[in-house]
Amino acid sequence: MTRQSHFLRGLILALAVLLPASASRAQNTGASTEVFSTGGVLSTTLVAAEGKVRIGDFQVDGATYNGDYAGPVLHVHPGDLMRIRLVNHLSQPTNLHFHGMRSSPLGNGDNAHIIVPPNGSLDYEVRIPVTQPVGLYWYHAHVHHFAEHQTMGGLTGTIIVEGPVPPPVTARLFVLKDMVFEDDTGNAEIDDTLHGIVQSVNGRLITSEAMRPGETQLWRFSNQSADRFLHIALSGHTFHIVGEDGEPQVRTDPVDELIMPPGARFDVLVDSGDAGRYALLVKNLMTGTGPARVLDRVIGCLDVAGEPVTPAAAMTVARLPPDLRTAKIDQTRTIIFTQIAAANQADLRFYINGKIFAADRIDVRVPLGNIEEWTIRNDTDDLHVFHIHQIGFQLVEVNGKPVPFTGYLDNVQVPARGEVKLRMPFLDPLILGRFMFHCHVLLHEDHGMMANIEIYDPAPPTLSARLNRLYLHVLWWWHGVPWSLCGLADT
Repeated sequence: MTRQSHFLRGLILALAVLLPASASRAQNTGASTEVFSTGGVLSTTLVAAEGKVRIGDFQVDGATYNGDYAGPVLHVHPGDLMRIRLVNHLSQPTNLHFHGMRSSPLGNGDNAHIIVPPNGSLDYEVRIPVTQPVGLYWYHAHVHHFAEHQTMGGLTGTIIVEGPVPPPVTARLFVLKDMVFEDDTGNAEIDDTLHGIVQSVNGRLITSEAMRPGETQLWRFSNQSADRFLHIALSGHTFHIVGEDGEPQVRTDPVDELIMPPGARFDVLVDSGDAGRYALLVKNLMTGTGPARVLDRVIGCLDVAGEPVTPAAAMTVARLPPDLRTAKIDQTRTIIFTQIAAANQADLRFYINGKIFAADRIDVRVPLGNIEEWTIRNDTDDLHVFHIHQIGFQLVEVNGKPVPFTGYLDNVQVPARGEVKLRMPFLDPLILGRFMFHCHVLLHEDHGMMANIEIYDPAPPTLSARLNRLYLHVLWWWHGVPWSLCGLADT
């Protein structure tokens, strides 16, 4: 297939769930628990509890929501209200963060400063903006000092923001989690064969998928690991990326593997090959011992069989948000990641601009309406992952090299001894308040690599001005109206 035809194929479903469909197709989430919004409201209870977790033939200590290690999958639409009661049966404090949601950080919304004590509960109310991109998101525990332990234990789940109609092709969900055991567990298969890393997909060690020759499917990958970077490949196949971090993407070239930092999500099109069995792999995850040792780990198989079908036809491209490379920049900032190594993990220290996290300190204040350029610099030999709550951003440079515009992100890898440059739109009045940015390697976050940002209204406007700003924001988002006509950068 030529590069041009790959590009046309990428217009099929970018993002597939945004597009009209002639008929409903299957959505296989692989989940044991699914919750759907009804009448614009999703209501559910999540009980966080410690206990034995079964992954394949293993039983290990972990923690789950409602006993489901893969995590309940929440299906919502833009504009819906999520009413979620979190009940804490853990021995530690906990809370919820709704990763990628562009919703309010105030009150009982997507407020990661809230702490629910052991034996306590909290009723979250998270309004999903009508402008929320249709795509793949997730939720997880986010209390400072406990985030890595609770996330690795299993306290995560998936959110799918649905379009007005089902995807026009079969959609499959792959929830990727791992448990890492530094010390011997007494189980030879975990300690030796798996080298202390139990990698799961949808709560299992191996997943089985099926396609017909020539079929196109939408595969959705969510890396819900606490710390692990994943490289995902499907033998004999390529991936055409149509969504990343919940945002639509338009990319011309297919890729052989997906590079997924912790917290990353991808929506990809898979065109099945000839009849046969193909391996779904985590690359560079050592498995086996002695002569049986291999560098890559098989986490699934794809069986292609049956009568061939015609690949899906090209359809209308999904709408991308505005390209911020031409926007007026109101402020530039530099965010520097540093760290102090230690033999004892408890003594590790990770810093943002020379400071470790303090919950009651505001590190950055931004007036609503700003479009800013942030340089994220990594002055360490480790990989870090920049994530900010409540907004998406545009990656414009990596180590000084310009990056073409393909869509927005909410997670980005920052190379060791390198830097990335981001354009940050602080435009939506919904994000007024205090929230966080941090490294999404949760070990680093728990040991200090997190900061608070406050979005404030520089001059509280009249009601009519507020309505006008909201109108302009919707106009900008939905129709890509030029900045000069919207005047948003000057609002």
